[in-house]
Amino acid sequence: MCGIGGIVVRPGRSLGGVRGRLDAMARVMAHRGPDDQGIYLSPDDRIGLVNCRLAIRDRSPAGHMPMSNDTGCVWITYNGEIYNAESLRAELEGKGYRFHSRSDTEVILHGYEAWGPDVVLRLRGMFAFAIFDARQAPGEPNSSEPSSPQRHLFLARDQMGIKPLYYAWSREAFAFASELKALLASGLVGKEIDAGGLCGYLLTGSVPNPLSIYRDAVALPPASRLQLWPEHFEHRLPITYWHLPVDCSEPSNPAEAVESVRSLLSESVRIRLVSDVPLGAFLSGGLDSSSVVALMRQATGGPIRTCSMVFDEAGYSEAPYARAVAEAVGADHFERVVHAQDVATEFDQILRAMDQPSVDGVNTYFVSQTARQAGLTVALSGLGGDELFGGYPNTFGQVPQVLRALRLAQAVPGGTMMARGALGLMPHRRRWSNLHDALARPASLASAYLGRRGLFSPSEVQALLLPELWQKGSQAFDPVRSIADRADGVAGNSDDGSRAFEWVSRAELRTYTHNQLLRDTDVMSMAHSLEVRVPLLDMDLVEAMLRLPTAAKTHGIGPKPLLRQVMADRLPRAVLQRQDKQGFTFPMEPWLRGPLQRQALAALDAVEEQGWLQAGAVRQVFEHYRERQVHWSRPWALVALASVL
Repeated sequence: MCGIGGIVVRPGRSLGGVRGRLDAMARVMAHRGPDDQGIYLSPDDRIGLVNCRLAIRDRSPAGHMPMSNDTGCVWITYNGEIYNAESLRAELEGKGYRFHSRSDTEVILHGYEAWGPDVVLRLRGMFAFAIFDARQAPGEPNSSEPSSPQRHLFLARDQMGIKPLYYAWSREAFAFASELKALLASGLVGKEIDAGGLCGYLLTGSVPNPLSIYRDAVALPPASRLQLWPEHFEHRLPITYWHLPVDCSEPSNPAEAVESVRSLLSESVRIRLVSDVPLGAFLSGGLDSSSVVALMRQATGGPIRTCSMVFDEAGYSEAPYARAVAEAVGADHFERVVHAQDVATEFDQILRAMDQPSVDGVNTYFVSQTARQAGLTVALSGLGGDELFGGYPNTFGQVPQVLRALRLAQAVPGGTMMARGALGLMPHRRRWSNLHDALARPASLASAYLGRRGLFSPSEVQALLLPELWQKGSQAFDPVRSIADRADGVAGNSDDGSRAFEWVSRAELRTYTHNQLLRDTDVMSMAHSLEVRVPLLDMDLVEAMLRLPTAAKTHGIGPKPLLRQVMADRLPRAVLQRQDKQGFTFPMEPWLRGPLQRQALAALDAVEEQGWLQAGAVRQVFEHYRERQVHWSRPWALVALASVL
């Protein structure tokens, strides 16, 4: 796991101090790779790569990056883990390629030499990398099909978007990096706020891909690759090389589905146990993380270390369930009691760790810190189980209900009042503003989904933002269209509600999971130099789950019935029989009213001074929270904007 970056200077431009800019990028990413740092600079000083390395496999100097091939004409800087590296290595050795390390970096490097950009089609894992191919041959690139023998830069990102990669164009150069902070450090990107990114953040709780919070930087989308030819500075727009499947298989009987998923899930956990450094797991006591830990025990007879958070506040701690699982598998279990004062003490560090503002992430910051204190360098997480197996009642269960209410509101006279009653809405309740707002939009699964998943409603965002920012932002980001673009494609007419489960699963994977959960997990874990692996988002498992018919995933009792059946003989009964969905949450509701209030208000003052938001609007949101009219995530979302100051 690493931090990567690079710069390509435009032809005819003079950009002094490229090495100094790369050094600056490395300094701000040092937490991502404290074990080693390296820079490659081309002889003409126009192309540079940087890497900050957290050594997981082959910790020897042979794994140093940027890494080159034997002739020194192809260079790679890479962040991630490739879980099928050994089989690819054997195939490449059969083709005559010689390896000088045990690292998966070299597998990608020689894989690129053998298969070109299509190497990404063979990789199973999490990755973001850049390859500079300095080989040259006659020929001129053209707009339709640039000539690949000319030297060029190739960027790629994994299928699920687990590892981040941002890039930016300036008048002088093209730059890319694992974090926006590194792009800022390069001096090629400014801190001007992007209206679309800000608007999208307030609407959904995270900055929507491919936008970023800064005007001059964008994210490379998941499962995408980009190529740039430095000689003419021509490039291809990002190409999507993999898509979530849309076709469901023929209905299978429940026993077949259980066996198929059990096999894939077991394999996914097993292949993620390869490491030359201490490895363990996050264990909350919920079904997802408990399943991962139980399958770790199935795959290894060696020691297993687990870690979890404990709170004094009643109703937030899942400690008894986590302890039961740890005891059942014989894990060395590490617990940490987190108090509000711990968050207060590290308040500024938490905001600095955010690469973009987020309504979440505090939990991952502390569980990652705890894992490092427990001696871990790699931790497996249960992230992704809710999205695949249907674990969010307010989305999987309620989105179809909201869709029916939206249709009712538009179908008959007085339908809006009937819909309000069906949804249990009370007039002027700010806590349900997104549902009220959804009733005014055309009925669709995307509208219904936004009504359940949205943060501030569009009308509230308009009231918060300065008029010019709202005008630009609302034109740049349409939340309903954005969600539909990422989730649509399910076979059949998904808006009739018959395929709602599949649609919601896709929406969760491509919006909430990608824009918030994975992004928060990356930056908060790397703030503590910890690698987090997510076996429930394995590409093969995701494809298989999305191809299963809905009946196979919903047959049974309680949330995530398929996963409960898969793990029926591997988990304590108390965990399997839990019907409540706790979620990995901190007691922010009471803490923001008490021990964290002073720091939160100071951050809100700093945000208000930037002039993005209407005067007084920020404090009004906090007052609504103190009066228990809105969820704590709304004031915290505004507090988190201080992370970009």
